[in-house]
Amino acid sequence: MKKIIVIQLLMFSIGTALAATDNRWYSSVQVNQGEQVFKQNCASCHGQNAEATTNWKQTDANGKYPPPPLNGTAHAWHHDIELLRKTIREGGQKLGGVMPPFQDKLSAEQIDQAIAFFQSKWSDDIYAKWSGRFEETSLPSLNDVKLALNNQITRHLKKRVGNTQLGSPKKTDIEDVWQVKMQNRYVYLIDDGQYAMIGDLVDLKNGVNLTEQERRVSALDAINAYKDTDLVIYEPKGKIKTTLNVFTDTSCPYCRKLHKEIPKLLDAGIKVRYLPFARGGSRGPGYQTLRSVWCAENRSKAMTDAKNQDTVDLPDGTCQDADIVDQGYVTGNQVGVTGTPALFKATGEKVEGYVPYQQLIPMLVQQ
Repeated sequence: MKKIIVIQLLMFSIGTALAATDNRWYSSVQVNQGEQVFKQNCASCHGQNAEATTNWKQTDANGKYPPPPLNGTAHAWHHDIELLRKTIREGGQKLGGVMPPFQDKLSAEQIDQAIAFFQSKWSDDIYAKWSGRFEETSLPSLNDVKLALNNQITRHLKKRVGNTQLGSPKKTDIEDVWQVKMQNRYVYLIDDGQYAMIGDLVDLKNGVNLTEQERRVSALDAINAYKDTDLVIYEPKGKIKTTLNVFTDTSCPYCRKLHKEIPKLLDAGIKVRYLPFARGGSRGPGYQTLRSVWCAENRSKAMTDAKNQDTVDLPDGTCQDADIVDQGYVTGNQVGVTGTPALFKATGEKVEGYVPYQQLIPMLVQQ
């Protein structure tokens, strides 16, 4: 019992410190990730911006209440964060609604991300009323709990890796084994974090590489955090069969080779999303050109010009959008990009290097 009290006090102090530096419990990263979660799972009923439904107080012909707005104009702000989480996990049918449970589809982290997204639509006044109403009764946020857990599980690892960035510990299906992402590698901690194993965790019975599964999910989360308007997009005229994400550099010969085959990919129904990855970072040979491409009014044409080494008409690369070039380099390192082009399928699987379109198309369309 004493240990529980100490942990609760620790989480309370952490939460208080966070509140002093930020008016809301969530981060901008959670909002961005939550937008993807929300639009894939919730928007069909609650609206793209959590604005549906206008007649949410009236039951339908079956006596069920329609999905309410979650943008702060309905009753969502009357509930503490634990009830919001529980409603998403267990659904709203018990409360007279039609919402199905998501506990088998969304993780606790994804549920918090979805909440972060729709709470970001709340006005400061509504959010202040919500936070003030539950200031004394709400439990610590999941972020606070995770922060306390991080300190406990990763304390020995942090002593050995110094300033190396560590992800949040994630419990595996194996008792007392925790997975931690260390830059673009995965570490498995055992015996309360005293011992570490680096490598892939494989389920031999079912023949599944569990680490590779996690690697793909992590890559997709990082890549999908970018909207199409952030990137250089080439989209088929007809039906989109699948999407290919490509980390590219204008100074890379094989990137140019792949770029010439973009029309073949488009004809096959493959949408191509270019993310910038300047080899060598800000000192790389393609860094300034990539910034110019991202400042261009027509990025797809500018990218083609840059790949053809025709940079005369490109802008100077000093616009705000050019900062995505630096962000892309960071993201690329996070998902294990070591060279360009680096291709990621719609499943998150990474394909190393250039692959001729004759081989690439079947790999993508028949995956």
